[in-house]
Amino acid sequence: CHYSGNGQRGKNLRVDGYEVDEVDDSIRLLIADFNPQNNLETLTKTKADSIFSQLKAFVDESISGRMLTNATSNLDQVYELASILENYHTLKDGNRKISRYKLYLISDSNISQQLKELPTEYIDAVPVEYHIWDISRLKAVASSAIGTEELEIDFSEYQDEGIPVLKAGETEDYEGYLCVIPGKLIADIYGKYGSRLLEGNVRSYLSSNAKVNKGIQATIRKEPSRFFVYNNGISATASKAYIVDTPSGSKLLSVKHLQIVNGGQTTASLHAAKSKDKLDLDGIYVQMKLSVVKAKESDTLDEIIQSIARYSNTQTKIDPADFFSNHPFHIDIEKKSRKTAAPAAVGAQFHTYWFYERARGQYNNEQSKMTVSQKRNWLRANPKSQYFTKTDLAKFENSWRKLPYLVSRGAQKNFTEFADYIGKEYGDNGIKFNNDIYYKGIVCKAIVFKFIEKMVSQAKDTWYGGDYRAQIVTYTISKLVSLVEEQGLTMNLNKIWSKQSVSQSMAAQLELIAKIVSSKITQPPVPNMNVGEWCKKEDCWKKLNEIEIPLISSFKDELLDPEYVDDGTSVAKIDHDVNLVIEAVTLSQSGCWAKLQTWAAKYSPIYGKQADIVRNATNIAWVPSTAQAKVLLDVLAEMESQGFSVSGS
Repeated sequence: CHYSGNGQRGKNLRVDGYEVDEVDDSIRLLIADFNPQNNLETLTKTKADSIFSQLKAFVDESISGRMLTNATSNLDQVYELASILENYHTLKDGNRKISRYKLYLISDSNISQQLKELPTEYIDAVPVEYHIWDISRLKAVASSAIGTEELEIDFSEYQDEGIPVLKAGETEDYEGYLCVIPGKLIADIYGKYGSRLLEGNVRSYLSSNAKVNKGIQATIRKEPSRFFVYNNGISATASKAYIVDTPSGSKLLSVKHLQIVNGGQTTASLHAAKSKDKLDLDGIYVQMKLSVVKAKESDTLDEIIQSIARYSNTQTKIDPADFFSNHPFHIDIEKKSRKTAAPAAVGAQFHTYWFYERARGQYNNEQSKMTVSQKRNWLRANPKSQYFTKTDLAKFENSWRKLPYLVSRGAQKNFTEFADYIGKEYGDNGIKFNNDIYYKGIVCKAIVFKFIEKMVSQAKDTWYGGDYRAQIVTYTISKLVSLVEEQGLTMNLNKIWSKQSVSQSMAAQLELIAKIVSSKITQPPVPNMNVGEWCKKEDCWKKLNEIEIPLISSFKDELLDPEYVDDGTSVAKIDHDVNLVIEAVTLSQSGCWAKLQTWAAKYSPIYGKQADIVRNATNIAWVPSTAQAKVLLDVLAEMESQGFSVSGS
């Protein structure tokens, strides 16, 4: 949201971007300081104060309502931001929704050594924090093993001598510790660091309206002395921990990259009780299990954190979608993206790949150890234009599923909705998704999505006004799919895959739809209603979908009868069934089933049909059916969960 101008009182106003953090009700506002020269400049306190004053003036102008009065039709993004600021800041029932303003200055200069600290200020008792990210700090994050700034929390700032800690085990991957932390300390560090503490949490904060959160708050209010007894505590990970021995026992002084992977609700509820409800947290203590992960590589660290999150989340039910980052769907798409070569585009003499980034930073990390020549060849095969992420995939798919209002709610919310859909539809084997045709379909949808993005941008100052491109793109795709389905037909994705582009007829059809979408979604039914908010509503889609748009005859000729389109599931099912039998027979030949039968008789008996099938499988000449192979592998999984090991005696 780039804007610069003058306020009614003559002050310079400027902003370059923003983010609303719904986890802790803070608003981040960003302003950039770019030096076009080659020399490295120094960012002084005087210059930083001057830049921040423009950003703060924008906040003042917005929360006063003056920004909304002055905003014009060509400043829709500014109008949206000003609306959010005014809404969050306005007193309602004696409270404001905003918890704090976080003002960020991003600079390619080097911060002055004299500029050590910018103290917190206040606007109507709402804290205003100042954060400077200079070139050195950006470099440190870029080269960080975890891909983010390793925030360090000094517990001695909150409690003299730190927190009592007990070592609870150690492996080559981690060191385990047990702590008991005052509730006030947890509330205070969450108040300072907010959602940065919950980046590894599968749920983050579910709001105080969730059933379990109401229980937490009721305990804080009515039975604070029993909080430790009733609450399950929190599980956290860290990359480093500084522990010292004292006469009164070991003390945890500080940690790096602390992540609360389970207990986000407890953490945020304590903060809400202290900051919003003004409750006294004295006497409230929380148990914390801390795992200090020793992994060096970012993939391994993320994997361990997600595993800890998966197995420590027992306080409330976790849907499979919560763990979508490690879901078989996610992993399979990555594998297919690495091995499935796309046909050479028109004019090209070589195949390329569509690079699906399963873990953050993979695309850049792949290139990091290459020579200049190797990198050039790798980029030719994996061009940046064919790189896409998890949230990109969710946008492609939900647009195609005719859910543009979900896509318009933002990358993370849309991703969560898509993950929930996959979690419900994947089933035991994911045959619907785990096949080459589905993967190629994803790539085709990416091609269409990226084509519309480019087409809309190039139409600026003709039929596109310059705002709400993201909404136009997703609504255009959904409308296209709806129009085709109304004809009882389906799109020829195989043609898009083979050409790696849309046809001229499809391009014309998309432009026709996009023009109408652009004019309709930017005219909400209520005067002065924010367009961005209107696009998030299902009613917006329903009204747009009622509009009749003709199909161009040449495009219609390209469409197919769904009855004759292979979705890939039949072949995938055959492959899946064959692989089950192969795995069961291979285990039989290695003596697995004989070992399992002996182990089960001693530790965990197997009865009935399962026992009969395991007994048959001890005969290496016996070949099970698909159903019998599935029973065998299910029994193996169950016995392994109870302690059986294939490699053991």
